[in-house]
Amino acid sequence: MVTESVLVGEFSHETNTFAVGTTDRSSFADRREFFGEDLVAGLRGTNTSVGGIVDAADAAGLDLVPSVAAAATPGGMVTAETYDFYTDEIVSAAREHADDLDGVSLSLHGAMVPEGGTDGEGPLLSAVREAVGPDVPIVATLDLHGNITNEMCEAADALVAFETYPHVDTADAGRRATELLVDMMRENRSLSIHIERPPMLPYGPLQNTRAGPMAEVMATARRFEERDGVAKVSVFPGFHKADVPSMGCSVVALADDDAAAAHAARDLAAEMWEMREAFVGSFLDAHDAVGEALRSDHVEDPEAGPVVLADSGDNPGGGGTGDETAVLRELIDRGATNVGMALLHDPEAVAACLDAGVGERVTVSLGGKAEGGFTPPIGDVDGYVATITDGEFRNTGPMGTGTENHLGRTVLFRCGRDDGVSVILTEKRIQPLDAEIWRHVGVRPETLDVIAVKSNNHYRASYEPIASEIITVNSPGIAAFDPHQYDYRRIGRPKFPIDEMAADDYPDWC
Repeated sequence: MVTESVLVGEFSHETNTFAVGTTDRSSFADRREFFGEDLVAGLRGTNTSVGGIVDAADAAGLDLVPSVAAAATPGGMVTAETYDFYTDEIVSAAREHADDLDGVSLSLHGAMVPEGGTDGEGPLLSAVREAVGPDVPIVATLDLHGNITNEMCEAADALVAFETYPHVDTADAGRRATELLVDMMRENRSLSIHIERPPMLPYGPLQNTRAGPMAEVMATARRFEERDGVAKVSVFPGFHKADVPSMGCSVVALADDDAAAAHAARDLAAEMWEMREAFVGSFLDAHDAVGEALRSDHVEDPEAGPVVLADSGDNPGGGGTGDETAVLRELIDRGATNVGMALLHDPEAVAACLDAGVGERVTVSLGGKAEGGFTPPIGDVDGYVATITDGEFRNTGPMGTGTENHLGRTVLFRCGRDDGVSVILTEKRIQPLDAEIWRHVGVRPETLDVIAVKSNNHYRASYEPIASEIITVNSPGIAAFDPHQYDYRRIGRPKFPIDEMAADDYPDWC
């Protein structure tokens, strides 16, 4: 039996073009960077796209040719040098093994923006296509927050998006994409790709696929996949923190013929447009949200579990600085006790706490230090250094299960009235989406009355099981979920809700 040879690689970044600063190689090294065989060893068995690719390859008896797996916390544009480095790692491997390759399976994002460009994935896929030729099938997994370009669709044979937000199906996406690749290699299956772009910008909290309008959309997508000839229907609500021409919502359908792909994509895009009002909402600001949390009946019930505040505007997972202070200031000023904040990216405060040492008191300035920030520091905060760690732990929740976190030196700092506000201070910027971040500093999160977490939606996977109530905060920051807050210069217009649009403005194929 002949074993097919498949190139595997990952280059993933969600780029917030409004963020100050750039994303370089050190940012990828801080989160995830594996080369060659270390890629397979480091990600096998993890809930990641590459982990799923490896699982599917094992099941199908494929011979994997590993290149690089690199992923960084969302942030500013990827430097040209960094983009060229990782792209070359993948393309060089494709060229080196071109004569032996039967397929390519890549883990990408869909919203990467390199310096000097507007699309990171399209040119990468085109370069891989040039290296392997027109007959070797290429599949790629994408984050559902991808801003999908025509070049991506033209260069790849299949694009497969995550189906969940929080992204708990990343390994499943890798498996799905690789199983399609196996069909292409062994059954000579050829898929048509069709993309539709309903002109709408769904608010981040309403993209939650566990409930609400996006859950309905995803259920419809799964039904459409039962149609004859339809292989996959991917929904991309898009990433509105990128000022690029492709920014926005899209539906990508894969089918055995052009007509089936077009019908599936158009039918779902039209349904989403009809639901557009459901993807826009009103949410409490930091002052009102914290007040509501502290007044909650659940706070008085020791068995209820914490009220969780989603400090969404400062979500590092959307490019946020991780050091905005609006929610933390409210907790301290209101004299809250038995509450926690995960996290505050503040290397200066960490250094001061390390100088003081565990068990000592120290006065620090908290947060508000990042360039281009929206909130000032909280000055002269007296607190107690409860714990110091190396910031190393693995996710134990449903998202990214088994993957490593590298926070740098990390401090549990207790401050406020009766030292009742527990703040996780870190050297590195990361989205604290897994509740294990608390356990690694010695805190059982389920025992807190209120937890504030800098995340838009991913926290739900780990925190919903212990939460008594969840409150989304329309907090200030460069990762705010309301697209009205951004000064767009390069996106396609019009787009609802930032532009006035009539119901019959879309679809335009009727």
